[in-house]
Amino acid sequence: MRRLRLVQILLLVAALSIGPSAAEDITPDDIMEEMGDAIVITGISVAVDDEWVELTNAGMLSQEFTFWTLIDEKNNTYSFPEGFVLDPGATVKVHTTLGNNTETDLFWGREDPVWDDGEVATLIDANGEIVASYPPAS
Repeated sequence: MRRLRLVQILLLVAALSIGPSAAEDITPDDIMEEMGDAIVITGISVAVDDEWVELTNAGMLSQEFTFWTLIDEKNNTYSFPEGFVLDPGATVKVHTTLGNNTETDLFWGREDPVWDDGEVATLIDANGEIVASYPPAS
């Protein structure tokens, strides 16, 4: 109910700011897609003793990561735990090593390093679409 109210308010603001004729083309799905499409890879550490990839939800909606993956250029693949959710403004580090998962730290469980200096990390969603890469493509 709160999400529907938010969409209604956003549609009203859009209509008032860009005029009635242009606002007719905006749908609630357009707004929800724009608001939820903000997961970014914000950094990589290639330190052998503390290797990780950091993700941030820069959007306005929580994002569930069930069936999402993080891969390197050699197709080493980390699968996010089922039901893991990243709230708006939250950051999580995916560590290569062993450890216990928390809201801010996830662990791949590998004993050997994955990331090479300058290597591209790619985040893929449940539909197989690339959500983010690091470093970002220029």
